[in-house]
Amino acid sequence: MRAVRVAVSLIAVSSVLVSAQSPLSPEQRAQFHGPYSEAVEPFRVVGNIYYVGARNIASYLITTPDGHIMIDTGTSEMHRVILASVAKLGFKLQDVKILLSGHAHFDHVQGHAAMKKATGARVMAIGEDAAALTAGTDKSPLGDEGWPPVQVDRVLKDGDTVTLGGATLRAVWAPGHTPGCTVWTTTVQDSGRPYSVAFYACGGPNGGVKLIGNSKFPNLVDETLRSFHRLGELKPDIYLTMHPQNLFAGKVERIKAGETPHPLFDPAGWTKMIADAEANFRKRVQEEQTKTSAGRQVGV
Repeated sequence: MRAVRVAVSLIAVSSVLVSAQSPLSPEQRAQFHGPYSEAVEPFRVVGNIYYVGARNIASYLITTPDGHIMIDTGTSEMHRVILASVAKLGFKLQDVKILLSGHAHFDHVQGHAAMKKATGARVMAIGEDAAALTAGTDKSPLGDEGWPPVQVDRVLKDGDTVTLGGATLRAVWAPGHTPGCTVWTTTVQDSGRPYSVAFYACGGPNGGVKLIGNSKFPNLVDETLRSFHRLGELKPDIYLTMHPQNLFAGKVERIKAGETPHPLFDPAGWTKMIADAEANFRKRVQEEQTKTSAGRQVGV
């Protein structure tokens, strides 16, 4: 609790710079900078994918003989956490060659500039999220905290692949949460069998974001629904989330023990998760439509 109070006070100053449209409260923001960013034990997740993130904000390391790929760098508070985790697993930080992200929000890319400086890695991102990284500002419907600007070395488009040392990741563009939101997919070998893996970062606009008649994002509803449709067509064996505390609960020790089938193997889970996310989003749209209609009737 004390950590949350301290984080609230530290964030109060920076919150002045946050767009007035953001629905996040200082207390919610403090959760991201405080408890969610605390260190946890790093571990191998599946195949050559390792968890080097914090308690409830992910950072994944995909290792290869020719260097490594990192997905997400988290909050600024997580930089030391990630550095320590990479070292603890026996890897060298300077071997990180590529920095990717699921989406450009402060809790996932605030450490990009520091990580690029520490590693010299090439930063890659899709379209408008690439522009957000370069500008250091949140260009999503959330419109929250920014981050130190970071040079983007390769601007990606939907379907592009990133390859290093025999590992290939494919970018699936799924706008809504952010304009350049990206689900990364790959295949790894573990315990003698292949697993298709998806890194899930695109669950639709944040709660509290205006969906209908959003002047900055007039196509937000249609774009988000198209994204859910696209994601529903994917069929990963394993999905990894960017706020993984619930996903990993009760499974980490089983993963470390080498349990088979893999404790995260859940092909039906992805389909259900996307269907539930879409259903919740449609409910939000309906509720907003009802509220808007009621407001118009009162004004008549």
